[in-house]
Amino acid sequence: MKKLLLIAVLSGMLFTNVKAQDVYNEILKTSLQVAENEKNDIETRKIATFKFDALNYMKQKVIPEVLKDTTDLKTMNKVINQLNQQSYAMYQFINYFCERISGASKKKDKEIVMALFTNASLNNPMFNDTDKDLVLAYYNNENYITRFSLDTDWEKALQQVRKNK
Repeated sequence: MKKLLLIAVLSGMLFTNVKAQDVYNEILKTSLQVAENEKNDIETRKIATFKFDALNYMKQKVIPEVLKDTTDLKTMNKVINQLNQQSYAMYQFINYFCERISGASKKKDKEIVMALFTNASLNNPMFNDTDKDLVLAYYNNENYITRFSLDTDWEKALQQVRKNK
């Protein structure tokens, strides 16, 4: 219990001291606002919920790296930069997916787009997490259009889908 409290306090301190233009925090904040806004259609809210959950999953996975040595600013900055880069790549990946899926007029074309993006997500794990129930929660849920793995290296997945236009 004390360890969880320590992690929560340190993660709060770590991410509140970052510059205002922090990509992770901005996408997280925006995603939460969109997800909670009942004026948005349900699909938009679900996509935002996926983004929010994916960002929180990433943060949960990278915090142990920072906790190894909280006095090492180089490690902390590296982890923060990685989190920001992955967050932006995830944001681009989801937006590109939405653009491609909405541009597909035939059911077969939509299935091809879905398979392309889903495979990119599944084939590029970031953490090799063995908790498949968690990692594949969205993938296994037919109620979400964002049927992707939470354990994704979003930069690699984005590169993969851009190569396969």
